[in-house]
Amino acid sequence: MATTKTKKPAPAASPAEVPIVSTTTITLDALARELGPADGAFAARTYAGIPEEDLVTEGTRIDSQSLIDDVPHFVASARRILGSLSEAQRGKVRMPAALLPLLVAEAGRLQAMKRSHDAAATEAAGARAALEVQERSAMRDGIGERDLCYDGLRNALGARRMARVDAVVGRADSPESLAKGLEALASFIDETRKADPAQDAKLLEDYGVGAECVAALRATAQRVRGVASVQIAAGRRVTQRALDLQDGRVAIVIEKILRAFRAARRVDGTILVPELNKAAWMFEARSGSSGKKPSSGGEKPSSGGEKPSSGGEKPAPGGGAQGDAPPARGETTPILGAGG
Repeated sequence: MATTKTKKPAPAASPAEVPIVSTTTITLDALARELGPADGAFAARTYAGIPEEDLVTEGTRIDSQSLIDDVPHFVASARRILGSLSEAQRGKVRMPAALLPLLVAEAGRLQAMKRSHDAAATEAAGARAALEVQERSAMRDGIGERDLCYDGLRNALGARRMARVDAVVGRADSPESLAKGLEALASFIDETRKADPAQDAKLLEDYGVGAECVAALRATAQRVRGVASVQIAAGRRVTQRALDLQDGRVAIVIEKILRAFRAARRVDGTILVPELNKAAWMFEARSGSSGKKPSSGGEKPSSGGEKPSSGGEKPAPGGGAQGDAPPARGETTPILGAGG
């Protein structure tokens, strides 16, 4: 009788390995749906006492997109770590539950603001490009009108009388100088017609540089000057200062979260620290990390996330490798909301 082999069940994944959201859906929107809205009263307490200028200054130090890109995985990393801790370990991470939803909400607001800011900047750039096309067209038309008129005058009046025309036409090295030259040419034709209505006026009409030419010259001058006077307003619905302020609001919450995890890790070296990527350099010498400076080559240091070091060296206090508790914290730079 044939025997059947029973398939062993796959070992259960540890809590640290269970993803909060799948790797393809770690987005601010997905996290916001899962975590729910931020607590408004908690948000007010979090930012109370931090001057707006300090937040703006903090925000100018980092690119908005780096924060937007880093926050989803940073939050997911923090949640995985928290889910892997025992109750006793969780008590060492002194961080209110409302802090992660607040970070997701602030980063989502930053994302919306940056989209609006960038869209307005793109619109303004497009408007400037279109205006440059119009200006070149007006200049080209103005120079063409001037040259046609000049040759018509020479045919009508002869070369000897063109010295004055040469003096009044001037150069066309700018819209304003071209406009002035066109107006001066129109005035010369008017004066010539009035000075000798019997002979010169008729000659001018014969060669197409009479009254209609005067009107065309003045209209072209007005168009050239008008196009050149148009100013493209920035038209930004979100100012750069507002964007910097929101950058600062996001950065201060990231810093509070890192401070809580790093403090817990100094007590229990098996507790990991959430990962940052593009924005890691900004927090490397803060919230109790090792305070390393960037290398002389300008490369910004990594934050050291959940993953252990591949070289077998002891991790920096800000790193997330498992092992013995890291050494005591050294000097760190001043930080906003240090009491939070």
